[in-house]
Amino acid sequence: MGSPARRSLRYAVPAFLLITALALWLLKPEPEQPGAAAARSAPTGTLASAASASATPGSATHFVTGLETLPASLEGTRVPDGLQVDADGNLVINAGIRDVFDYFLTTLGEEDLATVVARMRAYLASQLPAGAADQANRILDGYLAWRDNLSTIPQAGGVSAEQLDLNAVRAQQQAVADSCQQYMDGTVCQAFFARQTVRDDYAINRLAVLRDDSLSADQKARRIAALTASLPAPMQEEISEVTRYQALRDLTAQSREEGQDDAALHQIREQLVGPQATSRLETLDAKRQQFNQRVDQWLTQRAALLANTDLSEADRDAQVAALREQQFTDQEAIRVKARERIADQQH
Repeated sequence: MGSPARRSLRYAVPAFLLITALALWLLKPEPEQPGAAAARSAPTGTLASAASASATPGSATHFVTGLETLPASLEGTRVPDGLQVDADGNLVINAGIRDVFDYFLTTLGEEDLATVVARMRAYLASQLPAGAADQANRILDGYLAWRDNLSTIPQAGGVSAEQLDLNAVRAQQQAVADSCQQYMDGTVCQAFFARQTVRDDYAINRLAVLRDDSLSADQKARRIAALTASLPAPMQEEISEVTRYQALRDLTAQSREEGQDDAALHQIREQLVGPQATSRLETLDAKRQQFNQRVDQWLTQRAALLANTDLSEADRDAQVAALREQQFTDQEAIRVKARERIADQQH
């Protein structure tokens, strides 16, 4: 989750659930703290009600800074550095404001809604000049109302990422973006969601490439590499190595099915994971091939031993065990025994 002092939140909300599931399948997931699920699943109207209740004197716990007796999930953390003012004392609109809001909203489930919103309002008042704090509170009101409204947007479907209707996902993504304009200024919407939109577009476009049966493995690798290169540099760094190797695995299999040679596979790998990782993979390939050759030789030798009727069954098994121990390490023997069981089932 990273350094506790730097930990912050940029979570998807109810109508983003499918897109987030897709992003998690394709991209390095952003960290989620306890309580985030409750924040996403709060019933329609509850956040707006909490915002109204928190503005009523005596309706929630009184805070001075909003940081008093923080819930357990926020212990050892600090609020993201998202609040800035310009020379005239006006709030600077940026994505960090949303990070501040979501930092507190992750505690839903640990604290009731009115208390969480009261914390936010107290924090804004303690960190900003009066005018900027008023601006931030108006944005907070719109943000909470927008979150409540998301549950009215039809979901693209409760299926796995492999089965998602990408056109439906794109339509849902657009509906979520359009709904923001109903509750917040366009400048705020752009600042809050530009980052998420880029991530979602990348995830959807990347999956579309992988699903395109008209493309060869090499063409897919080139297009994915181009998609990745089009991202901002910090976002490129966020892309999970696991994701890259998932794509590499799929495209390697396709390359083999297409009968491409080692040079073509080398090019695909370099496009996806770079020359150093490609070199490591080729070294692993060579080791794997050598091991498989040793196992094939061993299975032939073992079959001959087991077919020797001049020995008792106990003697045959003893010889097999002794020779296996001589030829393979303990770790290798685990894989060898699995191959032996498969060979036995085929005969």
